[in-house]
Amino acid sequence: MNFSGETLDSEYSVSCKKNSNILGFVWSHLNELAIVTDHGIELYTVIPAKKSLKQLKTMSATVQWFVWCPVNKIALLASAHGSQLQPVIIKPGSTTKLAKVDTEQGRMSLERDVTISTLYGIPAVLILRHQSGPQTAEVHVHLLNGPGQAPVKSHVLKLGLSGRFAINIVDDLILVHHQASRSSQVFDIALPGESDGTVKYHVAIAPAKSFKTTAIILPGIVEPQAHICELYSPNWVVFQPDIVIDAKLGCLWHIDICLAELCTQIRDLSLCTQVALKRTNGKTVLLDLLLSTISQPKPPLDKLQESFNHINFVYRDWAENELQSQLASLPSAPLTNTKLVQPRVLIDQNCMFEEIFQKINTENDLRKTEWILISYMSSLSEFGITAQHNMNKLLVMTLAKQQKFTALQQMVQYGVISDSKPLAVFLLSLGNMHPSTTQLALDMLSRLDAREEIQEVLLSENQVLAALKLAQDNAQPRKFLNAAQNAEDDNLLHSVLYYFLNNPQFSVKLKKEERLISYINEYNARFGNYNT
Repeated sequence: MNFSGETLDSEYSVSCKKNSNILGFVWSHLNELAIVTDHGIELYTVIPAKKSLKQLKTMSATVQWFVWCPVNKIALLASAHGSQLQPVIIKPGSTTKLAKVDTEQGRMSLERDVTISTLYGIPAVLILRHQSGPQTAEVHVHLLNGPGQAPVKSHVLKLGLSGRFAINIVDDLILVHHQASRSSQVFDIALPGESDGTVKYHVAIAPAKSFKTTAIILPGIVEPQAHICELYSPNWVVFQPDIVIDAKLGCLWHIDICLAELCTQIRDLSLCTQVALKRTNGKTVLLDLLLSTISQPKPPLDKLQESFNHINFVYRDWAENELQSQLASLPSAPLTNTKLVQPRVLIDQNCMFEEIFQKINTENDLRKTEWILISYMSSLSEFGITAQHNMNKLLVMTLAKQQKFTALQQMVQYGVISDSKPLAVFLLSLGNMHPSTTQLALDMLSRLDAREEIQEVLLSENQVLAALKLAQDNAQPRKFLNAAQNAEDDNLLHSVLYYFLNNPQFSVKLKKEERLISYINEYNARFGNYNT
């Protein structure tokens, strides 16, 4: 049918092959129509201007029913009472058969028990299997990621229930609805599970829970009335990925997951972190969860360590990919079409510092703050991530306030606290609290090969000769002579001036520059004339 605005302009039709029964049709692409019959697929292009359809392709196959995935443009054709499932990709102007889904020999499947959708960007076929014993229903997940997109049975979801089920996919979480118990279970195939080497077995990540009650407003004799909708009704029909229709009420709903509520149902912090990291809006929920856990009187440090590891695993991979992307963008680099994909949840050090460590009360419980900081920064070190200055400074301050300077030395020695010039300067400022911090700063500057900064530190400590030895031929005579003069030590002034006067690199400059002649005059006055 052609429409002009809201008016029907014309209509036309097409007939399928002789002796074929139409099972359904789908709009595969713009102006392309795929008609599925019991003899296969007929692909047509619609030509509105000519009010006709042109056949593009036919594919022969025995079909009893089919399931369609509009996202991946894949039709799953069932034959032999559902024991044979044939995926077909419908591309513009063509169809391509993939390898058949490897189902159990002779095991039949009903249309309502088969779902085709997308999980973490990969097309997937989900088959509900009712086992012979009680409470043994399973969902077998076949991912189309084998050679040539061949389906591979990769996961099994253990439902622990029997009866009638329906499946939706929301934010890559598999929701299995159970009619008898009026509840839904949530599964995530990205989480670890028991494995037999080829297949992972998963249980629900949280206890089964029912949907939130919903109501529709109906007109009444006096005033509108709210009608409570029956949940998990026999009249429900589900469509992928997240649609539920009540055919009797004529209502359509989209399913949404309240991640914060789901996380309260997951007792394991590490597991909850993994779930939140893979959700579209998981960042705020995860940060709130971490903050509330850390704020407990006795937070579970082992579980926090695991959570930090999961967070920094994502952080490290993203940082490495970003670095590779920057290198690939250099003029000398070969052209590449690789696009940097931002993870769904990225929590970097700035985020942790601003949203977690700046919000906890560090003064009231320095020891707890110390352990949480060490736990987080140890995780950074484990993944080869250099800690930023703000994190290092906070840990140094926390240790210094507790007078734990031996622990501070060990943290620096083993690389938990990263070397940096700003941190070395901060350590120098703590010299009045403990003399070891000055040496820590000097050692750090030495590892950074920061000779200029070390000279300044030594000069400020009146270690003029040590600074001069470090500077050697790069010394600035006026700076060192001024420091020696301010020290009010005749022997020191003599040693410094004697060094410059007897060094050919400096002696000529010393005698010609007016600002330096005064030092020679003072030398002559104190120690006698210097003979050139």
